[in-house]
Amino acid sequence: MKVQGLEFLDTLRYAPEHSLWLREEADGSVTLGLTAYGCALYGQIFAFTPKRVGARIERDRSFGVVEFAKAASSARCPLSGTLLAVNEALLKRPGLINQDCYGEGWMVRLQPENWAAARDAFPLGEAAQPAIAERMRLDNFDPANAHVQALQWK
Repeated sequence: MKVQGLEFLDTLRYAPEHSLWLREEADGSVTLGLTAYGCALYGQIFAFTPKRVGARIERDRSFGVVEFAKAASSARCPLSGTLLAVNEALLKRPGLINQDCYGEGWMVRLQPENWAAARDAFPLGEAAQPAIAERMRLDNFDPANAHVQALQWK
């Protein structure tokens, strides 16, 4: 599915207010990554510094810091859980987030608290389109703006 020219995969769940995607794994864990919209907002990412594996992450608290042109921002987690893994490849090649945000550019994996109760808060695929479009509207997102480095994911 495309929203404002940016790709969003139908197989993922989304947390539009955090610009993150969530993928349920077979072992009950959840992998998180930045959406194409998050990449468009940040522009080129120069560093990702995650919290340590084993850290307890509270909902809406940081699971790491993303550094981009002349600024840095906390990547805030849309759910509570324990950090199981970080994408070690991003420590050396943070640009993978921009190059393949839905694949090799994943950020962290969590063991969420009570995922069964939390999962419905994160719409799957097409069901997320209205919330993503509303987030873009609230942010005054304009993909035609020359200052936006929109990711056209392939």
